[in-house]
Amino acid sequence: MEPNSELRRWFTSYGGFIHPLISLSQGKFGLSAIAQDTIDADTTIVSCPFSLAIDVECSLHALTALFGESTLVDLQSWLERQLICTYICLHWIFPDSSTIPDVLRHLPYLKSLPPPDALLTPLQFTPSELEAFRGTNLYGASRDRHECWSAEWNKCRTFIHAVNPDWAERYTWDRYLRASTYLSTRAFPSTLLSRSPTLQTTSSSYPFMLPGVDILNHSRGQPVSWCTSYPEGSTEVRDDSATISIISHTTTPLGEEVYNNYGLKANDELILGYGFSLPQNPDDKITLQLGGSSNKWAIGRLASGAEGLWNEVRRLVAETPEEIGYEDDLEAAQLLLEMVQKKCDLLPDLPVENDAGIRPAVRLMLKHYLEGQRDILTSLKLHFEERQEAAVEAARDEGIELVFDDE
Repeated sequence: MEPNSELRRWFTSYGGFIHPLISLSQGKFGLSAIAQDTIDADTTIVSCPFSLAIDVECSLHALTALFGESTLVDLQSWLERQLICTYICLHWIFPDSSTIPDVLRHLPYLKSLPPPDALLTPLQFTPSELEAFRGTNLYGASRDRHECWSAEWNKCRTFIHAVNPDWAERYTWDRYLRASTYLSTRAFPSTLLSRSPTLQTTSSSYPFMLPGVDILNHSRGQPVSWCTSYPEGSTEVRDDSATISIISHTTTPLGEEVYNNYGLKANDELILGYGFSLPQNPDDKITLQLGGSSNKWAIGRLASGAEGLWNEVRRLVAETPEEIGYEDDLEAAQLLLEMVQKKCDLLPDLPVENDAGIRPAVRLMLKHYLEGQRDILTSLKLHFEERQEAAVEAARDEGIELVFDDE
């Protein structure tokens, strides 16, 4: 019998569809979709009805049913993540599955997700593992996320305590972190729940979960399409009887895994949000920001995106930004080269392979991440050195020979 036959039965009973040639294989880090025979290109792999989505609407409905209708106004002030993660946590605070209220209907799905010890985002790192990232942007982002999620959990727990102290006692930080990590690692943008589904986020979109659809792991560049299907005559923007499907546009041979495509993501985003990394990730980036400036510049490999940072510094150092000369360019190049060197100096060394304080999977993520950061900073150094040389040539054109000391 398939290891996750309970998930398939539950999913199909609510109108979900998993291609019959797909077998759900349970690994250490969750499910994989394996082809039991050749699956042709342009085939629908999985479909999920909107009614099964774990989103704000589903969570708010369940929480008001459990906490009382009088709590609706207060709950509406919660963040989307607080609502969704609290909904998830409530599945775990009842003594056994037979006592779970009917409004909490996702237990078979939650049982299929990786156990807590298989989650490997930075918030599951040990202190020594996180310390190995000190000096990187990811280190600060991880600490900020921990502080943010911890504050959210405290607010929710205080609220729940006023409703039911026993529930609040079992609404632990470990459970909120687990739910938040599930949401982070398996989230889709709510822009998918529209008549024109897209993975592009907007200012009003938020992450939500699609059971069944999230069994497909990530493969960069994998050609897939998202398709929504509405009942005939339906005109509602959000119709719970509608379905959303993933169509794979490549042939999958027998025994091979069927993949989704999460979009172009740098290793910092993959590590922080999903708990894995890609070697030689072409989408890697580093974010640079000048002191006192609100502008953040995401610089990619081959110094892509550096032009905006260069122009901002040129304008800052120029006495008259409308008339920037070679002296301004020289100063700008020098400032940026110093900035790049400082970033390089801050990057940590990769721990030795037999370091007992760092798990191999965490060390591998750090290795992939540092490779990308150093490659980008090296390309930036070359880019600004070329700018510096161009300024020297501009000075020569005006009959001025610049002489630099060894420093």
